Parts: sequence; C-alpha cells; structure tokens
Amino acid sequence: MNLLSTPQEILSRFFDFDCSRLTTFIPLIFIFAAYFFLIRRAKLHMKRKKLPKYNAISSSQLQHIASKQTLRDLSGSIDVAIVGSGIGALSNAAVLSRQGFKVAVFEQNSVVGGCTHTFTKDGFTFDTGVHYVGGMSSVVKNLYDQVSDGQLKWDKIDNTYDVIYNGTTGERIEMTDDHDQNKRVLTEHFGIAAKSWKRFDRAKLCAKFWSYVVFQLKLWHPLVLRLAWPFVCLPYRRYALRSTIDVLKNECGFSSQAAGALTYHWGDHGTPPANCPFFMTALLDSHYKNGAYFPRGGSKSIAKTLVAAIERRGGHVFASSPVEQVLTMKNMFGQHSAYGVRIHGVDVLVKRFVVSDAGVLATFGIDSDDNVKHALVGDEAGAVQRSLLHKDKNVSVLEVDDGIFEVLSTKEHDNVSPCISDLSLFIGLDRSDKDLGLLAQNVWHVHDWDHDEAFQKMLNDTSADLSSAEQTPFLFISNESAKDSDWPLTHPNKSTSEVIAVVKSSLFDKWANTTHEQREKDAEYMTLKQKLTNSYLEAFYLHFPKARGHVVYTCLGTPLTMNKYLGRSHGEVYALDHNISRFDGSDVQRALHPQTCIENLYLCGEDMFVVSVTACMLSGYITAARASWGCWFSVPPTLWTLIFGLPQVFFH
Repeated sequence: MNLLSTPQEILSRFFDFDCSRLTTFIPLIFIFAAYFFLIRRAKLHMKRKKLPKYNAISSSQLQHIASKQTLRDLSGSIDVAIVGSGIGALSNAAVLSRQGFKVAVFEQNSVVGGCTHTFTKDGFTFDTGVHYVGGMSSVVKNLYDQVSDGQLKWDKIDNTYDVIYNGTTGERIEMTDDHDQNKRVLTEHFGIAAKSWKRFDRAKLCAKFWSYVVFQLKLWHPLVLRLAWPFVCLPYRRYALRSTIDVLKNECGFSSQAAGALTYHWGDHGTPPANCPFFMTALLDSHYKNGAYFPRGGSKSIAKTLVAAIERRGGHVFASSPVEQVLTMKNMFGQHSAYGVRIHGVDVLVKRFVVSDAGVLATFGIDSDDNVKHALVGDEAGAVQRSLLHKDKNVSVLEVDDGIFEVLSTKEHDNVSPCISDLSLFIGLDRSDKDLGLLAQNVWHVHDWDHDEAFQKMLNDTSADLSSAEQTPFLFISNESAKDSDWPLTHPNKSTSEVIAVVKSSLFDKWANTTHEQREKDAEYMTLKQKLTNSYLEAFYLHFPKARGHVVYTCLGTPLTMNKYLGRSHGEVYALDHNISRFDGSDVQRALHPQTCIENLYLCGEDMFVVSVTACMLSGYITAARASWGCWFSVPPTLWTLIFGLPQVFFH
C-alpha cells in the first residue's frame, strides 16, 4: 500500500466506495448544522423581539375554563397537549413555548397549579403544597428565571429553617443553614465520633454521584438507559440504593438516636428510613445547605409567573378541564401512538405529541384492574408500560420503537406502589405573625427517634388514635404567612399556619364514594375530623403558645381531599412511594423514563425523578429535551445548562 495514499483512496480501495461523493455530503452536513446553530437561533431571537410586554396575571386567571367550543377550535391547531398543571407540566409548557410550540395545558382542578395552588377561605389564603425550597444555586435560579421570564422572586426564610422536637423525650434541636454548626450540635447532643462524620460524608458523595449518573440517563433515548444499565447498576445499588438505616448504623457507625435525628425530615419524601434509598437522605442533607426559600407572594406565584410566560407566547392554560382519555391508535407495525386527548367528550387533536403530568398511576394504572380501567391510557395501549412496573404473566409483547426487544417481566415489582397519605390542618389566626411569635421556619414534631417503629405501629393499628398528635409518626408545622414578605401587605393583622400528619388512607375508605356535602352531614366523619383537629391544635399551641385564643378558622384536609383536588386514587401525597424498588431495575427505570412506550406520549413530574419543587421543574426541562431536539439549541442553551450544571444540584 502506498503510504502517501489519501484517505479517500484508502477507503475506495478497501470498501469499493466512490469517496468523491463525500464532497457532496460534507457541505450538506455543514448546512444542516448551520440551520440549527444559526438560522434557528435567529428565528427564536426574532420571535422574542416580537413578544408582547410581560403582564402579570391575577389569581382569577388561574381559573380560566375551556368551553366545548374552545376545545373544538383548539383541536388540530395546537402542537402539544399537556395533562395536569403541576410545576412539571408548567415548566415543560414554558420551555416548549420558548421553542415556538403552541401548547395547551389542561387541569382537572378548578384552579391551575397542582400542589402550588392556594385557596382562600374567610379572608385567609392557604398554601397547599409548597413549604420551603432548598438548593437555590445559581444554576437552579437561572432555570426558574427562564421558565418564569425572570418574574418569580424568592424570600429566604429564617437561618434556623427546621426545628426537630422529640415528642417522647422532649428533646429540641435546631437545624440551620450552617451545616458545620449542625454537625457540632448533633455531635454534642449524641456523642457522634469524628470518623462517623467522615464515613457519612464519603457515603453521601458516592450516593449522590451514582444517582446523578442514573438520572442523567433519562436525558437520552431509552435505549441508552438499557445499554448503560448493566455497567452502572452494581455501583448504583451499592452506594445509592442501600437502606438509609443500614448505611447510617452499620457503615457510618451512628447510634439509633443519631440516625433518627439525621432522618427527621423523612416526611419530605414520605418513605421511612428503613425502606428509603440512602441517596434520598444524602440529597436532602445537602438540599438546604445554603438555606431555605419561599416564593414571594405565596406558592401561587409559581403558577402565576409560569402561566403568564406560557400565555405570552401564545399558549393556553385551562382549569376545570379534566382529561378523560389520551387518544391512541395503532400504526402499521402494531405500535400505539398518541394523537390527542378527550375533554368533556370533545377530542382535541395535536400536531406533535402529548405530555402527561398526571403521574404513572393515573396515566397507565399499575396496581389493580379497577385502577387500569380508570387510567388515561387504554388497557391495550398501556400494557407494555404497565408490564414494566407490575408483573403480569399474560403480557409478552414486542416493542418496536425502542430497539426491538421483548418485554418480559422477570422481577416482582409489587413494592412500586402509591406513597403515604396525610392530613393537613389549615389554621387562620386573627393576629400578625410577629404578635403571635410565629417564625419563618418549620417544626418537625416526631414521635420518637425510631421513625420506622412508629410508622409500622400506625400501619398495624386500625384505630384513629394512631393518627393523633401524641401517636402519629410525625407532625410537620409550617408558618407560611411568616415566610412571605408580601403577606403583611395583602393580609394585615392576619396569619396562617399548617399542621401535616401522616395517616393511613384506609381510615377514610368507608367515605370514599361520598360527596363532600354528604360527608359534612355524617356525624361519625365530622366527629373524627374534630377529634384530630383538636389534637393537632394542642401540638401547635405547644410550640406557639401565644397563638392560643387567636385561632378563628380551621379546615382539615383528608386523603379524600387529595383524591378530589390532585386526582389521586389512594390519597397519596407524593404519587409513587420513594422506596428502594421504585429506583431499582432497568424495567422500572424504563417505565419511569420521560419517553414512554407509546409513540408521541411523554411523562413529566415527580414520578420521573423524585419529589420536590425543583425536581419537578427539572423534569419539565428534561421531558422537553426528549420530545424536541430544538430545546437543545435554545437561546439561552437551557438543556446544556442542565447537563453541565446539574452536578451543582447534586453536589452543592
């Protein structure tokens, strides 16, 4: 062989290929790249120049209802239909709107926002799902600014953001944004050895790294997840998926009491430490390292700013518009494809794709025949997705789009199930926060340091006494009005608090098929609610004694409330349980991937990653990346920010 041969001559000699054709393809490749990196950027820039001036929207605009005629007009004219209006759905809609997609968001509740929505009673405005947000690094703040057009503002709450109170021993520990100080306090209180902290820090770093690696795979095609899983599953299970209690006690050497104090906030994800993967504890431990924040104007500000950004770009957001069904059809290969949604009996067709923020349980159904019957996706169309989560021996199908592999459920996934339920007591007071000593912080009133024993005791007992303030595994007390700097301007001489307790949803099963009006006339139901309300008020007065005599309004939300307003089926507060099985196995991770087994149907929200306001917001970005390559070339480059900036979320 002539060593001076050109590459074209070598290729021609070995592969019998006329490499002169390369000179034709190379310019085309450069033209294609120029389109995405130059022309597309210019088009987006021109669109932004033509955008109308940003106008803040009122709370009443979050209750905009779509008439049947409006739905008919939208059919065939929108690019994307989004089911649900949680922060995952709204951030997804905002990102897609920035790329020129015409989106329509449909919410079944009477007000938009999911868990960010508020309600007003007797002159008090109550936040329902957002109590504090951590991890507010520059990258995360930038991502919030992009989806809200920079209009979402945050207030930092007290430096002592959490207070731990042991109801059995009376111990009280304050957690601050200075984590070195927290370590000193816990060391002094429990006599923790320095080597235990070193092991804990090392274990946290490994757990966060491998969970980050696995979550990053959801940015890419599901086939990448399938191919990469054999290489990452062993270290992922070893460092990230071990039981939290196992790591803390057996690997790090913490005592049972110290381990209980380190996992006091297990209610933030709803899974007791023995069943919770360690990476969740590792992420939570770092989440509030730089302090905790609360949206200025209350949690509804999140929905208001994102909806304004969506509508500014020609999108639509509707309340009281429950999606009855995701419309699917079979293609020539026998694979199902989504082409629209059905609302109030009207078929709303889309040009591009459908995104569901309703959760895997509501979208596909995973646990019972009755649940599948009421799922948004039909029994046949959702069979593949369900088989990945729930063992079904009758399901053995071929998936065409994602690499042609046979779906055979080889592992029992019975533990992939709905999360715990809770009770929420909303309290209205007739004095200001300052007058009553209500601080901009949270109180975690735990039954004892052994959270698993208290939780199991509640599950094994059928009486309501185990949900009382004295026996419930934890009470979470939050003073939302004290955290919002705008509150004194809009609600002078008033304040609000909320008390949350974990509860078995089965306690309210006997009233599952009744209406709110029927339950209010049921003496047994009202007596149970009043008993629990009085119990939680006494716990509230224990921590804020000046509030006694100033409570003028109370409202107790039950698991039935969650079912009605959040579209749940079991009163679950966080959709899927955050247990180890939920994060293990390539089948489960494929089922919880943003790109579903149905063509043109995508998922977003907490089921894709983990529960938290920021995680749901990130899921909206990542689903947009999977659904449209144009999002990778946006101005500013939001998805590249995610890839290179996401480590700050995990390792800050």
